[in-house]
Amino acid sequence: MDTVTALAVDLGSSSGRIVAATLRGDRIEEVEVRRFPHQARFVDGYLSWDLDFIWDEVVAGLREAVARFPDAISVSVDTWGVDSVTLDADDHPVTPGRAYRDERTTRTLAAYRKRISDEETWAASGIAPATINTANQLFAFLQEEPDAARRVATVLHLPDYFTFLLSGQKRWSRSHVSTGALARPGAHEFNDEVFEALGIPRSWFGDVTAEHDIVGPCVVDGLGQLTVVRAGSHDTACAVHALQRDTAQESYFLSCGSWSVLGVLRDEPLLSREAYQLGLTNEARGDAGLRPLFNITGLWILQECQRQWRAEGKTHDIVELIEQAAAAPSLGVIFNPDEPQFALPEGMVDRVLDAVSDRVGVDTLREGDVVRLVLESLAARYVRGMNDLTALTGAPATQLNLMGGGSRNALLCQLTADALGIPVIAGPNEASALGSAIAQLEIMGVLDPARRNDIIGATAHTIEYRPRG
Repeated sequence: MDTVTALAVDLGSSSGRIVAATLRGDRIEEVEVRRFPHQARFVDGYLSWDLDFIWDEVVAGLREAVARFPDAISVSVDTWGVDSVTLDADDHPVTPGRAYRDERTTRTLAAYRKRISDEETWAASGIAPATINTANQLFAFLQEEPDAARRVATVLHLPDYFTFLLSGQKRWSRSHVSTGALARPGAHEFNDEVFEALGIPRSWFGDVTAEHDIVGPCVVDGLGQLTVVRAGSHDTACAVHALQRDTAQESYFLSCGSWSVLGVLRDEPLLSREAYQLGLTNEARGDAGLRPLFNITGLWILQECQRQWRAEGKTHDIVELIEQAAAAPSLGVIFNPDEPQFALPEGMVDRVLDAVSDRVGVDTLREGDVVRLVLESLAARYVRGMNDLTALTGAPATQLNLMGGGSRNALLCQLTADALGIPVIAGPNEASALGSAIAQLEIMGVLDPARRNDIIGATAHTIEYRPRG
């Protein structure tokens, strides 16, 4: 076989895509076969994902990919973290796929904390307490929808649900399980004490299973040539697999999309009291390692501003907005993107302006001014996060690998380099798909893991931003 292709199903919280990645000699050529937008909508009073729509788009994209790339041998699914799907005894969803931003977890937070305190959550899981966690979501489900909960036989994390539809096999993938505060630190096994304390039936879940494995043949009509594998069920776990790594030094990364995931690659979790107080969370990679990190509200803020400007008939094209922001002077103020109001949908421009209105006049600010304010605030947050990470590891950073959609935002990359005072290596911009493809080819025995750094170097387009001044 002269060429071989792996298919990555890369699902983000605002869009999904199917990428065909073909190994040719010493590099991988990627083709985006299909991309589709999607967003959570309210169903029966709860913010929910349209699982049927996403699945239909995935199948259509995979069928198109197989038609265009007859050498395709494998497929793997990755998604954002924490969300799951409840299934009945016939493996049908009991409710629509609930979204992590739904406010049910805020309504039930006080009751959750009576069962497990924030510090106990951290000690039990190594995961920062947060209302978005899978543990919080399932507790809220039990509290608010007890009749539906009685019909549940199985709970699958979101990427495992789509892997199940592709293969007929149920798995509980470590990298995704690790995001939800249901597993012990390191995420090699579930923490039964957490289930008992929260009243979550342990029977809903199987055992945590290591990834980078073969699940089985694809059972979807027309896709029988594909082998379903798990190349990393969490999108950031896939993304960090696409980074060239020098194991002799710490590798700091920023996966920049709707969320900004700022972390470091390590073999063991960081579990000090200082780590807990700083809000660190220890998530797993697709391999046996970990990625201690901070989850920071990221380009979601800008995306929501764009949505508001579009509805108001104002400038909302991202290229034009970045050009305006680059030409705009700094306002000399920033806001904290971690504040809870910036995690909510709708009215984002108003929230941003309210956050700085006591320090700067906002009546004359245009779209470009607001965009620059958002990007400077994110860059300042990255500085704080990097300072915290290097304090916890004891190893100063010599560069930051910035990947994901934000790596295409030259202004954000430069502002981040300026603020950090170290080079920012931007790219690959579609790191999750590349990391998935590399892992798939390794799992299938086509690519020697010892060649990974060379393959990444020949494939990934990166730009170095050096700090100015």
